[in-house]
Amino acid sequence: MTQIEAVTFDLWDTLIQEVPGGAGVVAELRLDAIQRILDGSGFNPTRETLEAAYRRTGDRLEAIWSREEDISVGEQVHFLLDSLDPGLLKRIGSSTLADVEKAYSESMLQHRPKLLTGAKATLVAVKESGRKMGLISNTGKTPGSVLRAMLGDMDILDRFDVAVFSNEVRARKPARKIFDVALAELDVKPGRAVHVGDNPWADIDGAKVAGMSAIQVGLETARGRYVADAYVPRIEQVTPALESLASR
Repeated sequence: MTQIEAVTFDLWDTLIQEVPGGAGVVAELRLDAIQRILDGSGFNPTRETLEAAYRRTGDRLEAIWSREEDISVGEQVHFLLDSLDPGLLKRIGSSTLADVEKAYSESMLQHRPKLLTGAKATLVAVKESGRKMGLISNTGKTPGSVLRAMLGDMDILDRFDVAVFSNEVRARKPARKIFDVALAELDVKPGRAVHVGDNPWADIDGAKVAGMSAIQVGLETARGRYVADAYVPRIEQVTPALESLASR
């Protein structure tokens, strides 16, 4: 039999999912808020130049993420403002900068994702099995600090013994580092841990490289370099899949 001491979960499209409009709505909310702050401070960028700077920020993030790395929201905002106006960071003032960072970080709270059906019940069942639980999540423009607050409102944050976010450890799945950080905080050896996620590259490949077992959730038919130890179409089927792995 395989002793499973810990289970880690992916976040997006495993436990939560964007609502209609998703990232597009959040981006507009983010830009609207930043525009108001800059206009109110006397800087008055045009919407066209602000959107162009935002696109350049996105392009820079994609380049960083392609290396399985990540950066803080502060660094993202600095790049955005520098792209908007190379001298703006020196003129903007610490209070305005803090307001821009807050608006950039927290816009998703105005258009929140939904908790997937069966997610909370699955977390409760895994917790009641006596196993340690972790969350391993890549972030985008919304940092781990805001996601924690949102997950707290969903009443699932306290289910996890640890929560590891890419912007905080500066490594992005499938990088082994982010899995290693979670395992170290859980104090569990990789061979006694299972990762649950929907993405065959970020979740399955990443977990297998870290030495963990892996369960792929969802209807994604693509495969990465590695084969998951189990495939389940819905999150509520994770618990029996875990027990099946443990009995092998």
